[in-house]
Amino acid sequence: MHAEKENVRRSPRGIALAACLLACSVANLSAAEAAEPEPDEAAEVGEERERLNGLTLGGAYTFHILRDRDSATTGEPLKTIEHLGGFVIAYDRELIPQHLALTISKPFYFSKERFDTPFDFILKGLFRKGSWEGFIGLVLTWNIRVFEKEREEKEGERNILSFGIGAVIGGAYFFNPRWSLDLEVGYANVPTDDIVEHEVSAALAGTYHF
Repeated sequence: MHAEKENVRRSPRGIALAACLLACSVANLSAAEAAEPEPDEAAEVGEERERLNGLTLGGAYTFHILRDRDSATTGEPLKTIEHLGGFVIAYDRELIPQHLALTISKPFYFSKERFDTPFDFILKGLFRKGSWEGFIGLVLTWNIRVFEKEREEKEGERNILSFGIGAVIGGAYFFNPRWSLDLEVGYANVPTDDIVEHEVSAALAGTYHF
């Protein structure tokens, strides 16, 4: 009987001890769950690391220094400078994240007398600091120039195919991991048989990164 009374007296202490151990276990489990990132957060971090592609759309301008030449119809000297405006679309792929990228660019340039449809292949070195990114690169450009009828008569041909080499420099500001505003200035020399000898171009465009 005495032993039974002693067990009855001790049982509340055992219950209190068990409750304390249970509370500690629940607290440790909650702390561990809080320390782990939510699946959405982990996926978002993974997405940011995987945004190696970009699509670009924006306005473009180019200034050309032309070779000395005479009109095919009158024999008079033709102009030696020309301005064209238009737009550009491009695809960008980071080969080494935040260090090296390859861009395939397709500008469309217009004037009253001619239409240019170049393809530019650009290998860029990237320099990222916070929300800003600078780049410098090498350019290979392939182009078809199409002349309007009156200009065609002066130049003596309808289309001209040309190749050129050059360089580009620019920068981008990232509003967030998906969107940036890019400014680019480039130069190309055209050593092939073309009316254009030197090209200076500029573009301001928005880029979507994915």
